[in-house]
Amino acid sequence: MVELGHFAEAFLDAAPDAVLAVDESGEIILVNMQAEVLLGYGRKELWGQPLEALLAEPDGSLTRRTVGPRSIELLAQHRDGRKVPVEVSLAPVTIDQHPYTVAILRDLTERRRLEENLHYLSTHDSLTGLANRFAFDEALARLDDSGPHPVGVLMVDLDELKRVNDEQGHAAGDAMLRRVADVLRATFRADDIVARIGGDEFAVLTSGRDAEAVEALGARLTDAVAQHNREVDAPPLRLSIGVASAKSGISITAALQDADARMYTMKRLHQGR
Repeated sequence: MVELGHFAEAFLDAAPDAVLAVDESGEIILVNMQAEVLLGYGRKELWGQPLEALLAEPDGSLTRRTVGPRSIELLAQHRDGRKVPVEVSLAPVTIDQHPYTVAILRDLTERRRLEENLHYLSTHDSLTGLANRFAFDEALARLDDSGPHPVGVLMVDLDELKRVNDEQGHAAGDAMLRRVADVLRATFRADDIVARIGGDEFAVLTSGRDAEAVEALGARLTDAVAQHNREVDAPPLRLSIGVASAKSGISITAALQDADARMYTMKRLHQGR
């Protein structure tokens, strides 16, 4: 423990970040108020503890990312077991010919939350919560490059959305789109890519599905829509669906075009009915 004057102690406690000092053996000898808040320990409990133990994963390793010559990002261990993302800046100091290290820990929880929110907004459709066109194209390129193949593709169009928007208003059309999204989420696996790629168009990428399997998925989706229409007291949904499958060596984009053509064939049949 390092003795501080009242002014120095107040100055240290006023710092916005957690500040700790360790001696040459790595044990904590100085703690400010923000360090107590960040780690959940009182300062007397922190004195004498090795700083490395508070920053280590259960297996003893560190989860870190270097962000500067003296800064790293890692996970700090809170007293209650939570892992808190922090940026740690280290600075060596010498006092009375004794070496010490000052560690400044900046809580990154809010920044990480904002980054995750921004990433979600950039990759998801705001109306339905499904993946958006950007995320779909990224997934398509990734699967095209590395698979696993075969990859099943479904193109789905919500029939008569324009008519509903014109006659009942956009709120009614939005409600139908959200219902389509609910049916798609319930029909496909959690790791399938289900996206809204246009105003009334949806697409699905499902890895490991050959032509027979993706045909069965199309039929399953048709059944799911019929069941939804029986159970939900709302204007019925009608979907035009096209399916295709890309084997290894065949472009998923080409399969997507095939599925799109088949979907429009069904849509024309619906319009002529």
